[in-house]
Amino acid sequence: MKYFVEEKIINVLELLIECESTQFKFFLCSAFVLFIVLITILDIIYYSKIIDLKSFKKYIKDCKNLIAYNKEKIYNKYPYIAICLSAFNMERFIEKNLFSIINQSFPDFEIIIVNDASEDETENIIKRMQLDDDRIKLISHSKNLGVYRSRIESILNSKSKFVLLMDPDDMYMNENLFQDLYNINIKQNFDIIEFSIFHQYEGRNKINYPRNDSERHYHKFGKDIIYQPELSNILFYLPGTNKYSSIICRNIWNKLIRKDIFIQINKYLGKDYYHKFIISTDAMLMNIISYQFAKNYTNLNIPGYLNTIRKNSSPMGNGSRKLKEIRALNYLLYFKLFYKYIQDYNKDINFLYYEMNTLNEFILELKESKMVHYKQIQISLMQQILNEKNLSIYFKSYLENMLMYFKY
Repeated sequence: MKYFVEEKIINVLELLIECESTQFKFFLCSAFVLFIVLITILDIIYYSKIIDLKSFKKYIKDCKNLIAYNKEKIYNKYPYIAICLSAFNMERFIEKNLFSIINQSFPDFEIIIVNDASEDETENIIKRMQLDDDRIKLISHSKNLGVYRSRIESILNSKSKFVLLMDPDDMYMNENLFQDLYNINIKQNFDIIEFSIFHQYEGRNKINYPRNDSERHYHKFGKDIIYQPELSNILFYLPGTNKYSSIICRNIWNKLIRKDIFIQINKYLGKDYYHKFIISTDAMLMNIISYQFAKNYTNLNIPGYLNTIRKNSSPMGNGSRKLKEIRALNYLLYFKLFYKYIQDYNKDINFLYYEMNTLNEFILELKESKMVHYKQIQISLMQQILNEKNLSIYFKSYLENMLMYFKY
C-alpha cells in the first residue's frame, strides 16, 4: 500500500508543478489532502486488526516470570524447525528467551545454542533447562570465536529443514508462531517466510509497535508470493519498479529460512568472515544474500518477534566507547563485503549510496575514533568505489564529500 501511495503523491506533485490554473491547483490540493487522510485512516484500521497485544503481553509476561506450561513435547530425530542461537554473557536474558521457545504450541523443534565462552552463568542456566527439555542442545566454546561463526556452527549442527535464527536477549511473543509458520509452509513450501517485529526497551514493560512497513509486513508488495528473479532484487528495487528500496527489512532473525540457504551463504562468505568482532552486520549480510539463493518468499501479518533494545548495546546511545568502536569496525567490514557482493552478483553499485546513508553514523564513528589504520581502509574503499563507472551524480558527490571529511 505504501508504494502505491508514494507513487500517487509523486503524480499529484508533478501535476501541481505543471498546472497553470489556480482553481485546478486548489482542487488537486484538496483532493490530495483527502486522499492522504483516507489512506491514514484505512492504515490505522487495518493495522489495529493485527495489533491486539493483550494475549501477546500475557504470553511474554508468563515467559518472563518463568512459568512453564505443560506443553506437548516431540523428540524427533529430524525436527521441522531449528532455533539457532549464539550466546555470550546472557545470564540476564537466556532463561526468558528459552521459555518463549519451549512454550510454543508447535512442539516439533530443536534448540541449538552455542555458548561462545561466556564468563557468567549462561552455560549453567542452559544446562539446568536441558534437564527438563531434551530438545535443547548445547555446544560450548573454550574461547570466544564471534557471533557469526557461532551462528553458522549452530545451523550446521541442526537436523532440521528450516531454521529460525534468534538473538538470546530477544523473545518470541506469540505462542502460536511456529504452528502458524508450519501451517502456511506445509501448503506452499516456501524458502523464506517473514513475520513482524516488535520492540521493547530493557527495563520497560511497554511493547513498541513495528517501526515501519518493513517490520509490519502487511503490504506484501502487492503480491502474496515473490519468485526469482524479482526476489533477488527485492532489497535493491521496489518490486515492479526501478526505484531503490530503502525500507525492506534487513533483519535475519524474523524469518523462517530453509537450512540449505544458510549453507550456501556460508560457502559464499567463506572463512574470511569468521571475524571475532562481528556483532550485528553478519545478520544484515546473511539476509541480503539469502534472497539470492531462495526460490520464493512471502511475508505475513503475524506478530512474532520481540526485539530487546538493551541500554549498554546501543551503538550511538548509551553504549560504551569501546562498543561504539567495535560497531564502527563491523560496518566497515560490512561495506567491504557488500561492495564485493554487489560486484559478484552484478548488482547496481549505486545502491551502496542508500546503504551508506542509512548507516552513515557508523562510518563517521571511524573518523572520530583513534583507529587510524581502519580510517585509512575506509578512505581506500571510497577511493576504489569512486573509480567505478556509471556512478550516479548523487552517489559520486556523497562519496567525494565523505572522502574530504575523512582526509581532513
